Amino acid sequence: WKQLFGHRNTLPLCLMYFPNSFGFYFCINWLPDYLKEQHGFDSMQLGFFSGLPLILSVTADLLGGVSTDFMARRFGLRVGRVSVGAGSYLVAGLAMLLATTTHQPMLAAWCIATAVAASMFTLGASWGTVIDIGGSHAAVVGAAMNTSGQLGSVISPLLVVWLQKHYDWNAPLLCIGGLFLMGAVVWLF
Repeated sequence: WKQLFGHRNTLPLCLMYFPNSFGFYFCINWLPDYLKEQHGFDSMQLGFFSGLPLILSVTADLLGGVSTDFMARRFGLRVGRVSVGAGSYLVAGLAMLLATTTHQPMLAAWCIATAVAASMFTLGASWGTVIDIGGSHAAVVGAAMNTSGQLGSVISPLLVVWLQKHYDWNAPLLCIGGLFLMGAVVWLF
């Protein structure tokens, strides 16, 4: 444990993973309510656009892994992991923030789906970094990172409800966008 928490990359790795689960749990818990209440989507639209982030995430997760491997082979581990992780979170943050500025319901839904998919694009770089840092102790490093992500999963539904109740539906999206941007910055460390 001393080695784990004494390693200079453990805390940034854990902080970086928090936004991923926070944003994902917004989608599986609150996205249909957001789309219906904020944008008036009907049941057919809700079915498609509630699932869109998850559908795009499957492809993004796979392509993120291929991308980080390619970048790592070409430019080294640090650039290969950081460029994919930080770049993806930057796109995720900007897309989520853009969703709060548009009055076009379809565009807002596509922005949210893009944001979540971009955050899932980081998974290959995230878990690759776990192996890079942990070596023969990758399971412990992975457990630490995943635990911090699950904290985001637990906090997300609670904070989303509070933000929506005290402000409006844009407040949770602004929070998620800000967390994604924070994750992009943390990747640099």
